Amino acid sequence: MTKINPSIFLFSAWYPTEFEPLSGNFVHNHAKAIAKRTQITVIHPYEDLSCKQKLPLVLQEDIKDNLVEIRIRYKGIKMKNSIGKILRFIRTQRAYREGILFAIHKYGLPDITHVNILTRAALPALKLKWKYDIPFIITEHWSRYLPENNDFKGGLRKKFTRYAVRKAKAVTTVSEQLKQAMLSHCLYNPYYYVVPNAIDDVLFCPCPVEKQKKSILHISNLEDKIKNISGILRTIQRLSLLRSDFELTVIGNEQYLDFARRLADNLQILDKYVFFKEEIPNEQLPYYYNYSDFHLLFSNFETQGLVLIESFACGKPVVATRTGGIPDVVNENNGLLVAPNDEDGLLTAISYMLDNHQHYHSKLIRDYAVENFGESRVGELFLSIYRQIY
Repeated sequence: MTKINPSIFLFSAWYPTEFEPLSGNFVHNHAKAIAKRTQITVIHPYEDLSCKQKLPLVLQEDIKDNLVEIRIRYKGIKMKNSIGKILRFIRTQRAYREGILFAIHKYGLPDITHVNILTRAALPALKLKWKYDIPFIITEHWSRYLPENNDFKGGLRKKFTRYAVRKAKAVTTVSEQLKQAMLSHCLYNPYYYVVPNAIDDVLFCPCPVEKQKKSILHISNLEDKIKNISGILRTIQRLSLLRSDFELTVIGNEQYLDFARRLADNLQILDKYVFFKEEIPNEQLPYYYNYSDFHLLFSNFETQGLVLIESFACGKPVVATRTGGIPDVVNENNGLLVAPNDEDGLLTAISYMLDNHQHYHSKLIRDYAVENFGESRVGELFLSIYRQIY
């Protein structure tokens, strides 16, 4: 008897762990959305760079309703050269193999596998296709294909990625711009779909928070090449010479936090106008969204921007750059757009938003987020794709 809904194994290059709680949180959100519709098992290898002695694979399983998360931790590779990349690939694939064997033994073979973030996560899906004829789909979030980034390089990587995309039953991207960028790299598949990022609209919701000053929020990994944190800090320094009724909270990845702190200190705004925090668990983020008056994103390129729609879910407007998929989600009712690298335009937009954020309709902003990016909506989109190939 055919099951009503297929069971899914999801393989992802990025996923939240104890070391990086916000890494791949958009994949976690997709998995939660899918779990509202069908059984899904996430299998995610990750490295422990803090381990100094030999470390056997450590497998941890977490179960919540239809969502099973199997994380396999292995000893990290600190070498950045070619040998380090080869060793990391070998350990990652070995961890995938152990995670898949455990999942099959406990839950049986999946009906479909779902690859998130190319390219190494596609290999276990291809192996299951070759061995058991299990179909797979691909979801891509990575900005490396965008012309502004242009980081899709390497002959072997391109050849294997194109093969994986051809063999997939469908490919989804989080924005039309990312889809077109992938096609421009000859990543052809007859069935492309745009499925946006998802939000936990129960966790991220409006909640009143008392504060002393007008507050701006920025959440990202803080990699300057992408997020242009240096442009934000220079603009905040200029703004501090014009007014003093605001503060900016920055939550980011420890890897780039020192650079941002040093720059803020050199600009004499550290712990005066700008306050930094290391990455925190997803469950704590709604407090900071609600504490803020608006979210600020000055990226050079983005595929969509999860932080923007999380801000919307809390009823907050945004200031963001007109790049990638951002113009598809930001409009006159929920925020302001500026050109990438336009620090004069950013200064004007921030100042305007500090004075006018209260005029944006919080309920309409939230309703827009839930209707377009809520877990129920996104889960149904994925289920409709699964059903077409199952």
